[in-house]
Amino acid sequence: MTYTFPPSLHPLRDYLKGQGADTRAFVSARQAAFMAQQLLGTRVKFPVKGADMTSTLFLIQKAVTEKGIATMATPSPTKSKKKKAKSTYANLKRDKPDFSPEVFAEGVHIFCDGASIPNPGVGGWGVVVYEDGQELRTAFGGDPSTTNNQMELTGLLNAIKEAWKLVADYGEITIWCDSQYCVEGVNVWMKTWKSRGWSKRKLNSPKRDDGGIANLDLWKAIDELMKDIPSYGCDLHIKWVKGHDGIAGNERADELAEQGRQQVLERESVELSLLDDVNELDARFRQIMGAA
Repeated sequence: MTYTFPPSLHPLRDYLKGQGADTRAFVSARQAAFMAQQLLGTRVKFPVKGADMTSTLFLIQKAVTEKGIATMATPSPTKSKKKKAKSTYANLKRDKPDFSPEVFAEGVHIFCDGASIPNPGVGGWGVVVYEDGQELRTAFGGDPSTTNNQMELTGLLNAIKEAWKLVADYGEITIWCDSQYCVEGVNVWMKTWKSRGWSKRKLNSPKRDDGGIANLDLWKAIDELMKDIPSYGCDLHIKWVKGHDGIAGNERADELAEQGRQQVLERESVELSLLDDVNELDARFRQIMGAA
């Protein structure tokens, strides 16, 4: 079953196509809205799971029409990135990586994902570990106030923690992540940042104060966790995987990330309910004491 955009939402559909998204691959309106929100950076609040998403999609589409964003004429970000020689993601796209099931059938493959809805907002992360093609274990969690990038990094951090449990038994472990931000950061940017004292600017740069790195605590935690893995004779690879493309491990990690987000929402709902009970008891107590 796939989601079909109605004619009234074709501007949004065409925008997504222009960004390289396969609009025929969306299994639901909610998934289409999630992808559109990620690309446009909108902060439209989503209704509860299972509710009609039409009005939400219209609100997101407004960002396309109001900003005058070109639809099919807009070049795909991945095409522009191919011009950058140092871009890990661009190299992957140019080399047409193989994501067939056979690639993940042997060895250890760990998939991670993260998301925040809205962005920033309530987020979740998920990790799934496969050993010789079989699901070994999962992990997930969330945060009531976070961003997409923070959840993607948290997912990657927890994927590395899972890798540590297997370094003594395997000479090679691959972590798959659909976030260009994470993959580029680990494989390209982080080395430069460290050489500059964890800054985007050189040590003697007059603009060094402007060289702050977003989510620095998470980047440092990832670096600290990765640095000793080679001493165990294990090669850890962090690779990009195409998201929302029917790849079982990626879809599973996405599902777990949503599970982590829902867990946070449920916890907040319980806390609010308890607070209401306390307030009601307090009001009743004051009423009784006032009448005494």
